Amino acid sequence: MLIRFIKVERNAALLLVAAGLLGLLSANLFGSESISKPVSELSHYLLCLFFFLVGLELKRELTSGMFMQKKVLVVPLLAAVFGAAVPALIYVLVTRGDSAAQSGWAIPMATDITFALAVFSFFALRFRKEARGFLLAFAIIDDILAIIVIAVFLGVPVLTGALVTGSAVLGLFVPVRFIEKLENLIHPLVAYIVLPLFAFTALSLPLDVGVLEVVGSVVGIGILLRVFGKVIGISFGAWLGVRVTGISSGLKLVDYVHISVLGGIGFTVSLLVTDLVFEKGSIQHSQAVVASLLAALVASVIATILFLSRKKLPTSV
Repeated sequence: MLIRFIKVERNAALLLVAAGLLGLLSANLFGSESISKPVSELSHYLLCLFFFLVGLELKRELTSGMFMQKKVLVVPLLAAVFGAAVPALIYVLVTRGDSAAQSGWAIPMATDITFALAVFSFFALRFRKEARGFLLAFAIIDDILAIIVIAVFLGVPVLTGALVTGSAVLGLFVPVRFIEKLENLIHPLVAYIVLPLFAFTALSLPLDVGVLEVVGSVVGIGILLRVFGKVIGISFGAWLGVRVTGISSGLKLVDYVHISVLGGIGFTVSLLVTDLVFEKGSIQHSQAVVASLLAALVASVIATILFLSRKKLPTSV
């Protein structure tokens, strides 16, 4: 029963939400000082296990999964690239003229694998089986792109960049025969300790900004538009990939559009980037955190509405 629970994405996502809410509640009842700096720093370093797991998953897909035929990789690759670039470009355009705000351009780029798969799992029977593979593929590549951005473009401390990038690269170099055992060992730790701890510390901040203030700020608008940008970028990238390769995997453009809405759900990596580019306690940091949560909520609601409009497919599809 425990193993079955661990492998269900929606339960991991629910735990993330609970940990984040507990962090918010703790900070607003007892003050942000209730979370010691060493604990907060530890939660950031433990994310290396998450990025290592991302590297392992990518290696598995490249060697024995959906990417064994490298041509198939083109569709989710282009979807991920455009899905990351368009929201970042929109953010830059919205925040132009505000140098402090512009440093957050990478926040809208990444898709949260845990939450996206959790929402999708409720409606999986309304899609062809290839849809989950596409979602998982572009989300993994999305995170790899975010890792590169963190290491190369954000001007973070060398140690932080090296740990983040090195963790993912290390996963890519693990021999195939060890991957499954390592994933079985690490996945529960990441899903039930590492990510909830990070959510708890990342959201342990006083709510000194209102929703209307966030929605009216350039940081908030730039991040909230990630949902719109993700739909455009992912859908266009997938369409372009299909045109280039001639591989559709049985998915239609409308399928890609619907799935792309889940790209608007950013959490773990978005909050990490927020912590790296904005000083905690600054107005930009608070606006970015609240906007990321709002964007994830909006994307989840829109995705739910769209998915409910779809008919369940025969189980043989």
